[in-house]
Amino acid sequence: MKVSTPLLFLSGALAAPSGDIEARQSCAKVHVFGARESTVPQGYGSSQAMIQLIQGAYPGTTSEAIVYPAAGGDAYGSSVTAGIQAVVNQVSAYARQCPDSALVMVGYSQGAQITDDAFCGGPDGSSMSGTAAPIPADVGAKVKAIILMGDPRNVPGLPYNVGTAKAGGFAARPSGYQCAVYSDRIKSYCDSQDPYCSNGNDAQHHQQYVQIYGQQALAFVKQKVGSV
Repeated sequence: MKVSTPLLFLSGALAAPSGDIEARQSCAKVHVFGARESTVPQGYGSSQAMIQLIQGAYPGTTSEAIVYPAAGGDAYGSSVTAGIQAVVNQVSAYARQCPDSALVMVGYSQGAQITDDAFCGGPDGSSMSGTAAPIPADVGAKVKAIILMGDPRNVPGLPYNVGTAKAGGFAARPSGYQCAVYSDRIKSYCDSQDPYCSNGNDAQHHQQYVQIYGQQALAFVKQKVGSV
């Protein structure tokens, strides 16, 4: 008994709680967050097609929709505020439960805006007054790739911009802005025809980024995530 009691105590001290073990066992190697555009029902919206491409490249990949209003009109500003917080909360929760998972963000239109603000900071009109990125640094370190499509925060000249847009979006960042911490993990897709991320007049084009750039975006995700 004098031998076995300390051993039993030691084994109990070293054992992880069974709930933690089960949670870790359910963690995917790759997990994707999708943030939808304005005025579409809760879910992935136009980000879903991009998420499906990633899931095809990485079998077993799980996904999660950012839960936020995605409202338009007069409620747009408060919707962005709520969306930024939702990105921070949901990504933080998953990263801490599954610290070994590679995380990927896909944001479309307003969903791109809230993702952009969460990782790159503000200010952003009435939606966000601070300049600091609200995503915690230890959580952000788990995010391998950030895909933004039709981002209203688009401004020309950023090193991660892709597309034909030469003008900024309706919520464009100031000229000379840089997202220093995450710049090498972002690709932002915007074309000149788009009236939301640029100054075009073809609203239909705004819905075509996965069709036009999906394979290019997937190649970037694969480059950043690597083999898992």
